[in-house]
Amino acid sequence: MDMKQRTAEVIGIFKKLKELNLGIGGFEEFDEFRTICNEFIRSGKYVKGNIKVLGTKRIICYDFNDRVECMLKYDETV
Repeated sequence: MDMKQRTAEVIGIFKKLKELNLGIGGFEEFDEFRTICNEFIRSGKYVKGNIKVLGTKRIICYDFNDRVECMLKYDETV
């Protein structure tokens, strides 16, 4: 996957998150996710992980490799 494809995939994720209107954009954890995404776009290095967005009951689950996958999981303990 080239840089242009990675950029398009990540932009799609951010558009979807905005459409969901969950108000998570102002959280530090979301900034951390944005940093991870930007690094993936630049380097293309595979990365996978989970980020708990404290106080929202949400976990950002991402897996960036040959396919870019991201889910926002609900967890009432977060």
